[in-house]
Amino acid sequence: MSAPQAIQSLPKAFRYSDYLKLPDDDNLYEILKGELVVRTSPNRVHQRCSIRLSVILSLHVTQHELGEVYTAPFDVILDPENSDPEILVKPDLLFISKDRLQIITSENVQGSPDLIVEILSPSTANTDRDQKFKIYQEAKVSHYWIIDPAAQTLEEYILQSDGYCRCTSHVSNDKFHPSLFPELVIRLEELWS
Repeated sequence: MSAPQAIQSLPKAFRYSDYLKLPDDDNLYEILKGELVVRTSPNRVHQRCSIRLSVILSLHVTQHELGEVYTAPFDVILDPENSDPEILVKPDLLFISKDRLQIITSENVQGSPDLIVEILSPSTANTDRDQKFKIYQEAKVSHYWIIDPAAQTLEEYILQSDGYCRCTSHVSNDKFHPSLFPELVIRLEELWS
């Protein structure tokens, strides 16, 4: 087979324009560097943790007029300069500060949120810790939290000049003082109990 034929036989990268043509079938679709990923619905533990954290963050952010908090599914296009991007994510939670609210449209977020939170499930843990970790780091998402409800852990990553630094790691019933929200204290037991 000649080189041009081999190139033509390679699968086409999945793009945002392809995503817009998908059926409205209640599946959670993401595009990770050109690969279409279908996520299953989160389990009960994941949902409970997500709801409780979103309430805690939303109340704090609203009370202090810091910005806006959103929960999945809400499309995030990390590379809005690309007319047909190969990355589309739907983080479990995200926060955008009030001075950056212009990146939110009626249909999606066009740029990197200030904070992305992924809550691990058995089916998403490897992707959240590896592929999405790298994607968020490259997109310069300044704060990334990984929460594992089964292990009852929360890891806080902050973007430095050379990539993410795991600044804090908390377990079980610790009190978490997020660097992004200095006046907030999250009692982790509230997320699991």
